[in-house]
Amino acid sequence: MQHHIGTDIIEIGRIRQAIERYGERFLNRVYTKDELRIYGHHAHSLAASFASKEAVMKLLGTGNRGVAWREIETLYHPSGKPFIRLNS
Repeated sequence: MQHHIGTDIIEIGRIRQAIERYGERFLNRVYTKDELRIYGHHAHSLAASFASKEAVMKLLGTGNRGVAWREIETLYHPSGKPFIRLNS
Protein backbone atom coordinates (compact mmCIF):
# COMPACT_ATOMS: atom_id res chain seq x y z
CA MET A 1 0.00 0.00 0.00
CA GLN A 2 1.34 3.43 -0.91
CA HIS A 3 1.02 6.35 1.44
CA HIS A 4 1.31 9.95 0.31
CA ILE A 5 1.27 13.28 2.03
CA GLY A 6 0.15 16.64 0.69
CA THR A 7 0.94 20.10 2.03
CA ASP A 8 -0.10 23.58 1.11
CA ILE A 9 0.35 27.12 2.40
CA ILE A 10 -2.01 30.05 2.06
CA GLU A 11 -1.96 33.62 3.28
CA ILE A 12 -4.73 34.32 5.78
CA GLY A 13 -5.17 37.77 4.22
CA ARG A 14 -6.08 36.15 0.91
CA ILE A 15 -9.00 34.32 2.52
CA ARG A 16 -10.00 37.45 4.45
CA GLN A 17 -10.10 39.40 1.16
CA ALA A 18 -12.20 36.71 -0.53
CA ILE A 19 -14.69 36.84 2.36
CA GLU A 20 -14.85 40.64 2.24
CA ARG A 21 -15.15 40.76 -1.54
CA TYR A 22 -17.44 37.80 -2.27
CA GLY A 23 -19.02 37.07 1.13
CA GLU A 24 -21.46 34.18 1.33
CA ARG A 25 -20.93 33.30 -2.34
CA PHE A 26 -17.28 32.43 -1.66
CA LEU A 27 -18.01 30.72 1.65
CA ASN A 28 -20.80 28.54 0.24
CA ARG A 29 -18.73 27.57 -2.82
CA VAL A 30 -15.74 26.39 -0.79
CA TYR A 31 -17.01 25.27 2.63
CA THR A 32 -19.72 22.87 3.76
CA LYS A 33 -22.37 23.80 6.30
CA ASP A 34 -20.55 21.75 8.94
CA GLU A 35 -17.30 23.60 8.28
CA LEU A 36 -18.98 26.98 8.46
CA ARG A 37 -20.67 25.96 11.71
CA ILE A 38 -17.28 25.00 13.18
CA TYR A 39 -15.15 27.84 11.77
CA GLY A 40 -17.68 30.66 11.51
CA HIS A 41 -16.17 33.60 9.63
CA HIS A 42 -12.75 33.32 11.28
CA ALA A 43 -10.28 33.87 8.45
CA HIS A 44 -7.42 32.01 10.14
CA SER A 45 -9.49 28.86 10.61
CA LEU A 46 -10.99 29.07 7.13
CA ALA A 47 -7.50 29.55 5.66
CA ALA A 48 -6.26 26.40 7.41
CA SER A 49 -9.22 24.48 6.02
CA PHE A 50 -8.62 25.91 2.53
CA ALA A 51 -4.96 24.88 2.63
CA SER A 52 -5.99 21.37 3.72
CA LYS A 53 -8.42 21.12 0.82
CA GLU A 54 -5.74 22.23 -1.65
CA ALA A 55 -3.33 19.66 -0.19
CA VAL A 56 -5.90 16.90 -0.67
CA MET A 57 -6.46 17.99 -4.27
CA LYS A 58 -2.70 17.79 -4.86
CA LEU A 59 -2.55 14.41 -3.15
CA LEU A 60 -5.34 13.06 -5.35
CA GLY A 61 -3.63 14.50 -8.42
CA THR A 62 -6.87 16.08 -9.60
CA GLY A 63 -6.33 19.77 -8.94
CA ASN A 64 -9.50 21.73 -8.37
CA ARG A 65 -11.04 20.43 -11.59
CA GLY A 66 -11.39 16.81 -10.51
CA VAL A 67 -13.10 17.38 -7.19
CA ALA A 68 -15.29 20.19 -5.87
CA TRP A 69 -14.15 22.21 -2.86
CA ARG A 70 -17.19 21.14 -0.86
CA GLU A 71 -16.47 17.46 -1.50
CA ILE A 72 -13.49 17.79 0.85
CA GLU A 73 -14.34 18.58 4.47
CA THR A 74 -11.84 19.43 7.18
CA LEU A 75 -13.40 18.46 10.49
CA TYR A 76 -12.36 17.51 14.02
CA HIS A 77 -12.83 14.43 16.18
CA PRO A 78 -14.15 15.07 19.70
CA SER A 79 -10.54 14.65 20.85
CA GLY A 80 -9.60 17.72 18.77
CA LYS A 81 -7.65 15.74 16.19
CA PRO A 82 -8.35 17.00 12.63
CA PHE A 83 -9.49 14.68 9.87
CA ILE A 84 -10.56 14.90 6.24
CA ARG A 85 -13.89 13.58 5.05
CA LEU A 86 -14.39 13.08 1.30
CA ASN A 87 -17.95 13.40 0.02
CA SER A 88 -19.20 12.60 -3.46
